[in-house]
Amino acid sequence: MSRAFVSEGGSVPQVYGSKESAESAANIQRAMDGHRYDYEVRPRERGGYMVARLTKDGDFDSWVEE
Repeated sequence: MSRAFVSEGGSVPQVYGSKESAESAANIQRAMDGHRYDYEVRPRERGGYMVARLTKDGDFDSWVEE
């Protein structure tokens, strides 16, 4: 992910150290906003996990941020 992509929005996508912590965060996001989006845990190439926010059609929308 390029620095320009990260800095553009003013916040940084959250990286979780374990799949379990990422799943927990995804469940919290689903409870807060699950009527508009789906959430999916995805592994990072450099280690760790991130939570992807998906449209109800399954298209990528954004990463869950800090």
